[in-house]
Amino acid sequence: MMMITKLSHFNSAWKLAAGTIVALLVSVQIKDAPVGFVDTNGSSSDSSGQCLDLDSNQDMDSLVANARQIFITMPAKAGGTSMKDFTKLCMKRAVHGNILSREGLWKDYLVDSLHVQSIIASHLYREADFLRLVNSPSRETLMIHIHREESSRVASAVKHFSVKICEFRGKYSSHQKQTVAVATKFNVRKNNTHCILDEESFVNEIAANSAEVGISTHRLLTCQSYKAIQENAPQLVFLHYKQVDKLQKLLAKHHCPELLAELPIRANMAEDKSLKVLLHKKGTDEARNSVDLEEWLHAKGPAMEWTLKLRREASCQAKTFHMEDELFACPDETLRVTSASIDRW
Repeated sequence: MMMITKLSHFNSAWKLAAGTIVALLVSVQIKDAPVGFVDTNGSSSDSSGQCLDLDSNQDMDSLVANARQIFITMPAKAGGTSMKDFTKLCMKRAVHGNILSREGLWKDYLVDSLHVQSIIASHLYREADFLRLVNSPSRETLMIHIHREESSRVASAVKHFSVKICEFRGKYSSHQKQTVAVATKFNVRKNNTHCILDEESFVNEIAANSAEVGISTHRLLTCQSYKAIQENAPQLVFLHYKQVDKLQKLLAKHHCPELLAELPIRANMAEDKSLKVLLHKKGTDEARNSVDLEEWLHAKGPAMEWTLKLRREASCQAKTFHMEDELFACPDETLRVTSASIDRW
């Protein structure tokens, strides 16, 4: 009887010790789990494990150093003009500003010189432009896509073309007949500091979803685009547009160090525009019933996109929202995108 009692105590002690050992092993495993560790339930210990550091001699520096061809892409109003101006100076030659969206220029670019440009910066107009790059991955090619949250991008685009209207630039050109037509259409009233436009005509121009307004994030980042990234696994980095100064510094370090003292290269910046644009309702006194465009966008921005159907071509926006959550959480707002990233989003 005594022997049975001792065995029972021994078994109980053994079970307790074994349980303690297992608990300790589990504790150590979780504590020592590496960044990006995925447990048996499929949850990640760090959903932003692909963040990149833009400082010298860090992750992004290594990607830039090892890439023989770098494509820098963006929608409208996402730092593109600054990056294209930088690239022109860095490469000491110019190709068409948006060559990645103009297929007819590609062969000429290829045969123009034995040494092609190692950096190309270009706005992308369509989903197909983005897919051509994603579907042609190479271990020696790096694609850097500059991103801007869409509502912010649209507001910037609206402000940009309002100034074009007031100054009769671009499609609202200064040819006399065109100027008269634009001035009449928008009932343009201006002096050196202020410009007043007809609200209804201006809203119709936004609704046309053309030019800077239409060259949008959701035209590029679609369900098909995310599927192509997943299937082809290009070397792809998403970078927030406010980080282009740091990006220029990294690129210059490896491709044009003599330019470092002149950085950053900035162009087409909103703060450079001194003309104040106001909107007024047709048939009313413009002085009493005009509103600053900035105030107008702040008040109407959230409703503008759905009333004017500006996202009518959008798809897989949930993935873009999840991507933005991770991108904006990164200290340098720079995110390496992989097939696993797409799965997570």
